Amino acid sequence: MLPEIKSLIETHVALSSKDGLFFSLFDKDNNLLASQGTITTDKTLESLVDLFYQGIISKFEKQTKTVVLDLVDSIQTVVDIQAFLSFSPVENWVILTSTTDKKTWILLPNTAWITTMQDALSAIKAKDSLSWNVEISTFKTTRLVLLV
Repeated sequence: MLPEIKSLIETHVALSSKDGLFFSLFDKDNNLLASQGTITTDKTLESLVDLFYQGIISKFEKQTKTVVLDLVDSIQTVVDIQAFLSFSPVENWVILTSTTDKKTWILLPNTAWITTMQDALSAIKAKDSLSWNVEISTFKTTRLVLLV
């Protein structure tokens, strides 16, 4: 599976690039087996895929029927909260970063029951009892799907 993952990524971006990457593994019934990712990295995509494979993907390889890869596109810090609230939670990932301890929370796009960006912020805040002393960012990804 590792060569197929690298080959699929390479059809969209060089493996030497240092883009963020998320992966999700699903079984034959489309149940989530595992997921992992990073928004930013100092590693090449090839190194990142190798690390993900050795650390998690290889453990679920036999059960995996679908691999979803999300290649991170540009990250944008939100400066206009009103503009942010008009964004689509179906297309945008939301990142909140604490201004005090730099802890980061991420909400994936198209999360069930999230219909507005206000819902997205509320969900993250409720999950971790987060204060509102945060920086808000968004990003989009290029989604790649590998059927194995």
